[in-house]
Amino acid sequence: MGDVYIAGASLTPFGKDFRPIGVMLADACQKALQDSSAFTSDLVPDCIVIGCMDPIGFARQTGLDSLVGIEMGLARDTEIYHVELGSATGAAAVELGKRLASSGLKVLVCFGEKMKGKLKNEEIPSQISTVIAEEERERGLGEMPAVAALASYEYMDAYKISEKRFRNICYEMSVQSLGYGALNEFAYFKKPVTRKEYNNPEINRIIAKPLTKFDCSGSYNGAGAVYLIPTPTDVKLTSVKSAFDNIKIAERKTLISLEAAVLAGRDCFREAGLNPYEIDLCELHDAFKSVPWIAAEDLFLAERGQGHKFVMEEINRKGRRVYLNRSGGFLARTHPLGASGGAQLVELVWQLRGNNQYKEMFEEGYQNLNYGLWFNMSGFGNTCVVGIVERTKSTQKREGLKVENLPRSIPEKHFIYQKTPRKDRIVAATQYLSPEEEKVNVAIIQTKDGDFKIGLAKDPHGLKRGKYIKWIKPEEGSYFIREGYIKGKLSDLLRLFQRTKKEE
Repeated sequence: MGDVYIAGASLTPFGKDFRPIGVMLADACQKALQDSSAFTSDLVPDCIVIGCMDPIGFARQTGLDSLVGIEMGLARDTEIYHVELGSATGAAAVELGKRLASSGLKVLVCFGEKMKGKLKNEEIPSQISTVIAEEERERGLGEMPAVAALASYEYMDAYKISEKRFRNICYEMSVQSLGYGALNEFAYFKKPVTRKEYNNPEINRIIAKPLTKFDCSGSYNGAGAVYLIPTPTDVKLTSVKSAFDNIKIAERKTLISLEAAVLAGRDCFREAGLNPYEIDLCELHDAFKSVPWIAAEDLFLAERGQGHKFVMEEINRKGRRVYLNRSGGFLARTHPLGASGGAQLVELVWQLRGNNQYKEMFEEGYQNLNYGLWFNMSGFGNTCVVGIVERTKSTQKREGLKVENLPRSIPEKHFIYQKTPRKDRIVAATQYLSPEEEKVNVAIIQTKDGDFKIGLAKDPHGLKRGKYIKWIKPEEGSYFIREGYIKGKLSDLLRLFQRTKKEE
């Protein structure tokens, strides 16, 4: 299998692009081919790979192969493939494109999603939530922010991070992301946020405790493309690897580590022959603010429990500088599900080339940036894709991969549950609003048998992490109450009655 290089790369402006999805994808393809003219005169691809998660659900459209092929005026015998892998679709399309290009083909990979335009805003979350297992959606885990909120609380408990500190870190991430987004012509969110705005619940409402509106990426439209060829250019697509995990959240060992990220990262670094600390540039999936913390630790860029510091300080576990999400990430560019994983690659290519805002951001220092990594996932780690690109004529030689530097699974000492409880208890819990604006109180319960279940609290008073619970007619549903809650209420009434009698 031969080496694969990137000739051209392109994005359409992310946000409110209401053109038909086929037109958006074809436009990105044409721009990538135009951008390739500096490296190759052969601008007719042998095949096309299209990444789009759900054109039927979001754009009410099928037949993307025909739409893109006709719009571009391609020969009718051009091979066109359509990839779908949840919110990891963009990166998965690149992975397939690389496999095809390594056999000597010229492959045009495009990726995009039109999430707004056909559906009502309140319908979009339900469409996104199809990446959650059907059984768990039926048990109350109906929205992706709720899963990320459960992971955030588990991370806070495992590494002793207070809710106040969590909020401070999230605010600083907003300032950072939107600051970089303001420089990115393809980003949608560019307006800076003040502390007053961030703390205002009317502006920054709770989505799923502890996550707010500014802690979650928006769902908009966008597309992009890269042209992969087997002849050398200035940027090499070194490796793209993927792995999958159990879609059922309650059957995972933990939410503060993504086993699929560890496996994909390990394979990616092996193929690239790189140690994680040699990476200069990162674009990490940040649909929710705690995700890049976890990803940085799983990819061995940061020590366990230090991912949040890595994101803010951009210093890896070896004390080296790593430029992180300088595009503004999903939080600024937004997160059209099928487009984001490919857009991360495009931004890394531009960073290595010193294109657009990156020329001024890195100044001449961009010429000494050699290795870029991106991480994209579907659902909450259902499938993870890790990719590495590099400057073809590197200014820094590889140090030689050492096995002890490869990503590894999280030690069980970091789990917040290490022993089977004597009764069923709450491991992590959150409250979120359903599309019908109803408050849903959902939790992960560790049973006395050592298993995990998704449960619904009858009221928010039941959402006390670490507390024991009782199921309410378990044969009829997943509802529970916190043990002692009703008893406590009765004792309060008794004390009030005794005080009243004494006053009389």
